[in-house]
Amino acid sequence: MTEMNSQRAMVIGVLDGVHLGHQALLARAAQDGAKVLASAFYPHPKSVLGHTTPLPLTTWRTRSRELRKQGARVIRLDPRSGLLETPAFDFIRDLHQRHRFSRLVVGEDFRFGHRRSGTATLLQDLGPQLGFEVHVLEDVQVQGERVSSSRIRTALADADLDLANALLGRPYEILGRVRAGQQRGRILGTPTANLHPQTILPADGVYVTSSRLPGGRSVPSVSFVGTNPTFGQEARKCETHVLSDPKEAVPEGAGWPLQVAFQSRVRGAVRFESPEALQQQIHHDLEVARQHHADRR
Repeated sequence: MTEMNSQRAMVIGVLDGVHLGHQALLARAAQDGAKVLASAFYPHPKSVLGHTTPLPLTTWRTRSRELRKQGARVIRLDPRSGLLETPAFDFIRDLHQRHRFSRLVVGEDFRFGHRRSGTATLLQDLGPQLGFEVHVLEDVQVQGERVSSSRIRTALADADLDLANALLGRPYEILGRVRAGQQRGRILGTPTANLHPQTILPADGVYVTSSRLPGGRSVPSVSFVGTNPTFGQEARKCETHVLSDPKEAVPEGAGWPLQVAFQSRVRGAVRFESPEALQQQIHHDLEVARQHHADRR
């Protein structure tokens, strides 16, 4: 086995969220100082097959960034390129020939190749033939249950942000470009930046958040997720108000990128009888968020 082979380890999967389970795979791959290669399917293979798929937890940009934070070099596997029709043996053989890894680390439920015929057990048979070790990791568990991307989506939908963040090992984030809104926040004295992300939003309500602005500056913020029930049904979105001086912190207009990290949930979404009642509640929510940020310093 060559020196290059002895220093390369591969992780394969959708890797959506880069949660604690994915992080365990990456950590095992990195043992003995190996260079880690993370091969991630994007878009989701099920979407290419015409199956209904939930919104992802991460954009490709976010997924790649989090994988790099874990020390991996990211390789995108595009299922639209014919990979899903490739027989399991050919898929692994071709991947190994391209990247010459000496260690392959996967989870117990990993499937690959045409009709998902490849399994972790098959990999353990193929590894010695092709010249690499195979490590199959047991599921990582939190609160007695398996960590998975679907479990994180369920936690977000159920307004259990604490669980979602625990499974991720970090605050859940969304990323997008700010869109023009109705300017109601500005009228109410709390101007907001509006996001309609391509990833899943947490349950409707008010959240303590942190926002990363263009240039990389992170500022305390508070965010509302929902449809503005006080003003009638609108498209579901995230409206974020920066708690520092808006003139200093937030760019004008729309089109600029914004990243929002959800730290804790303040309350659910409520329909108020008047804009004045909503404004009063907003002031209370802002104080709760300011206190939360102050306690974290």
